[in-house]
Amino acid sequence: MIVLRSIYQNHLILNCLCGHVGKVAVKDLITKYGGDITVDAVEKAARCSRCKGKNITSTQIIYVGNSELAMHSSHTPKDNKNF
Repeated sequence: MIVLRSIYQNHLILNCLCGHVGKVAVKDLITKYGGDITVDAVEKAARCSRCKGKNITSTQIIYVGNSELAMHSSHTPKDNKNF
């Protein structure tokens, strides 16, 4: 289980059955619900702002930050021409 405080700099993408895709900053969720809530709990409690249903089909954690830092942690050379 991933708790929000461990991904506080990221965003969550919530995909609804109706086709709507919502993005929310994890910091906003922590402010409202606290850092100990899990991503699974957010997914179960989330309500779509378009259809108002609780039909979230998937959740993605989106990294927000410096791409060079992300490349470093993935051991990708900075001069890799494939990116």
